[in-house]
Amino acid sequence: MFPEATRCFSPFIYTLSAIAIIYTSLDTLRQIDLKKIVAYSSIGHMNFGTIGMFSLNIHGIGGSVLPMKSHGLVS
Repeated sequence: MFPEATRCFSPFIYTLSAIAIIYTSLDTLRQIDLKKIVAYSSIGHMNFGTIGMFSLNIHGIGGSVLPMKSHGLVS
């Protein structure tokens, strides 16, 4: 919807997504409840999708849509 803002804020989104991936992965390692493990790992995986969406090329967008669809079907 906002191509100029997307180009402008994509490095910021990359940074936030990378931090969220690292944080949720480390938090997942210390969990003992299986539901929390699945929830935190799902958040980490969706951040990979965010990075793909903001890459602004066809391979990144296609590579992020497929895991999001499969996550929706499996969950």
